Amino acid sequence: MSESSILDQIQGPQDLNSLSSRELRRLAEEIRAEIIEVIPRIGGHFGPNLGAVELAVALHTVFDSPRDKIIWDVGHQAYPHKILTGRRGRMPTIRQKGGWLPSVRGRRVSMTSSALDMAALPSLRPWVWPSLATCGVAKSTS
Repeated sequence: MSESSILDQIQGPQDLNSLSSRELRRLAEEIRAEIIEVIPRIGGHFGPNLGAVELAVALHTVFDSPRDKIIWDVGHQAYPHKILTGRRGRMPTIRQKGGWLPSVRGRRVSMTSSALDMAALPSLRPWVWPSLATCGVAKSTS
């Protein structure tokens, strides 16, 4: 009898709270397998996503998403995040008309702008939580 899929049981980040360390590692393996299965069929970047799987699992385990905002520098690192936030079923629609957009608003400038906007929101709307996590990749061009 094969083990049931942990990923199949994940509907949102809150579902990670009850998982053991061993189950979180298995979940990361299942997310990686999902990316490896889907992305080559439809095209797109899967290397950066494979490198961000454990980061996404860790961020969603430590932070209280969606209350705590997580901003990804580039969209091709955010697929694990999207899978963990209940959008797994839309993954095959990447790069399809009406489907998942493969990127976020942009790169560093947009990420910084988004982070500042979110940080300012609590002063404008007191019901928005101020917590914020940002992540990204710096690239040297020297």
